[in-house]
Amino acid sequence: MEARFKQCGSIDDIDEAIQLRHEAMSLCPEGHADYDTHLNNLALSLVSHFDHQGKPNDLDEAISLYEEVLCLCPVGHESRDFSLDSLGGALVTCFNTCGDIDDITRAVSLCREALML
Repeated sequence: MEARFKQCGSIDDIDEAIQLRHEAMSLCPEGHADYDTHLNNLALSLVSHFDHQGKPNDLDEAISLYEEVLCLCPVGHESRDFSLDSLGGALVTCFNTCGDIDDITRAVSLCREALML
């Protein structure tokens, strides 16, 4: 669905991708080996939805999910750099939308940490 959305631009495709990813999350218990991947994918779809619809709730939910993913990737985790970068990118988007200096300050800090890894 997400790939078709990127190719065709139909918002129905991204809506369906979000719905299916929510369902996948409900079927994947916390602690499952792929739980962080499902969270990240849902957040990615929500950011895409925000980019096309501009609904702040989508971005807020994506940031919350990325924060949860980061919590599941403590220092030393093989995907920590990716998680830091994803959350940082969402915060940059939030800053570009709302202009809150705290968002960009945090994004820079997260991206620096990702680069150090």
